[in-house]
Amino acid sequence: MERGGEVDCLRLRKKPRLENNLTRDNKNAEDLISHLPDECIFEIFSFLPSLRDRFSCATVSKKWLVLQANMRATAFKTAISTMQKQGNKTSRCLEGKKANDTRLAAIAVGICPPGGLRELYIRGSFPSQGITDFGLEIIAQACPYLKSLVLWDCLQIRNNGLISLSQRCSSIEKLDILNCPLVGDEGIIVVARKCRNLSSLSIESCPNIGNPSLQAVAAYSTNLKSISLIKCRLVSDEGILSVFSSLPDLERVKLVSISIGDCVLEAVGRHESSFASLCLENISGVSETGFCSIGIPEKLETLSLKSCSGLNDKCLKAIGSRFVRLKQIAIANCAAITDKGLQEMSRSTMLLESFKLRECHNVSPNGLMEVLMNCKERLKVLSLVKCHGLHEMDPSIFETPLPRCPLLQSITLNRCSGVGDSFLSWLGSSCVHVKNLELAGLSSITDKGLSIFLQALRNQSKGLVEVDLSRCFQLTDVSLLALTSGFGRKLKRLRLEGCERLSDKCLSMISEFCPSLLDLDLSGCGISDGGVYSLVKSVHQKIEVLSLAGCLDITDRSLSFLEIMCGNLVGLNLKHCPRLSKQGISSLRQTLWWCDLVY
Repeated sequence: MERGGEVDCLRLRKKPRLENNLTRDNKNAEDLISHLPDECIFEIFSFLPSLRDRFSCATVSKKWLVLQANMRATAFKTAISTMQKQGNKTSRCLEGKKANDTRLAAIAVGICPPGGLRELYIRGSFPSQGITDFGLEIIAQACPYLKSLVLWDCLQIRNNGLISLSQRCSSIEKLDILNCPLVGDEGIIVVARKCRNLSSLSIESCPNIGNPSLQAVAAYSTNLKSISLIKCRLVSDEGILSVFSSLPDLERVKLVSISIGDCVLEAVGRHESSFASLCLENISGVSETGFCSIGIPEKLETLSLKSCSGLNDKCLKAIGSRFVRLKQIAIANCAAITDKGLQEMSRSTMLLESFKLRECHNVSPNGLMEVLMNCKERLKVLSLVKCHGLHEMDPSIFETPLPRCPLLQSITLNRCSGVGDSFLSWLGSSCVHVKNLELAGLSSITDKGLSIFLQALRNQSKGLVEVDLSRCFQLTDVSLLALTSGFGRKLKRLRLEGCERLSDKCLSMISEFCPSLLDLDLSGCGISDGGVYSLVKSVHQKIEVLSLAGCLDITDRSLSFLEIMCGNLVGLNLKHCPRLSKQGISSLRQTLWWCDLVY
């Protein structure tokens, strides 16, 4: 028996040698698998028992990947397990270098169960490697139940890709096409005919899409509720009017950088069910007559007007008298708007909840007072950005107290050069329950004005949650004491970027009075290592995002202090801090390996 065992051992020892000989003999043999017809490989793939096996085969070559991606669900002989189905994702996003046909094919292979993908977002930026019609055909084959598709900067997509997609993915409800210069009317027309469930359509910077596409949408997309047309030079009155006249369920319309006539705004009022939201931006060709004859849309709640050359006070009066249910209005870069127009409009729009002005320089505190007095019962959001007419040349206006606005929760005063202490004190009397406060770029306000404003809030408000005091250069630690001692308990976000007169004392106040703070921006402040230590030593601190960019006095000592915050910190900005060494930053990266560190 021992002898037999020795023989067996010898056989076992010789077997590897035989295999090695066979391997050497077959090195130059023909690779038969590579020369198999696609039909044979297709049949072999149909017997793959699991998703893991499909992935393994797909990684062998691009040919095998494409074959896998083009296989229908019915082609597989084995069913996909329930465990695999539970791990499926319903949305995918491809951006930059990842936006290519190979990635789309990999997504198609990984869809489990087949057709499970519902949302696909693609933003390309590499013309030579980007998404092509072939990639869209693969997705169309694998995802017949796709509901939402966004194509952004896909410079190689043509009409054939959209046609293939619409023929197989007839359930699409949302389609956004942004900067796809090779897509034209032919592709959009087929989409309109095949995708009858389309409810949202957005077209931007597509120079070959014009009126024929809109006419097809008007004829076939009867469920359309939202349409956005931006920088489409071939679109004119004819196409837009066909949409307005044929789609009774249309609720949201956005027209940007398009030349239209007065007849388009007249058609808004003739719309059967009327719009809920209307946005007109950089519109040329519309005169005062068009705005004044805009009609009477009964359901319009949101109106946004930006850089509209024909808009003036007379138009606002007409708009106010017609849009009695208006809840949100935003006006930007309209030099012809004055206090008189705001007065006339606000008298009729008694349901107004959000009022936003941007770069309207002829509006003064008098106009603002009219809006607050007429809309005091429902106003929730007040935003004034770059309105340089809000100056204090007539101090007598501030002697008239403003009415209290019980629902006002958000106030924004951003880069309004005329706003100073008197204006701020005057505005504080109307605030009752403000939670979000943005006073950014107000170089004229001082500790005195802000303290009076905060005192008014403290007597009436339930507590601030978000505060932005960026680029208020005259504020000192006195203002921070008033803010943190009065509202620190509920404060979650605080931006102090560019407040260079703030010192380490402000960080001591923040660590003591702000136990709920999650986001803190101290960029460009006059803090040092001692201030950073005061911040991190607090046992109550929960800060997740911290910016110390441009803080010239912090050194590597601060880096060692920041390691204490490792339990919560997920974002840290240390750009433009010259006294920090590369070695210290490298060490901090290793310690806070999960944190998004910018240096």
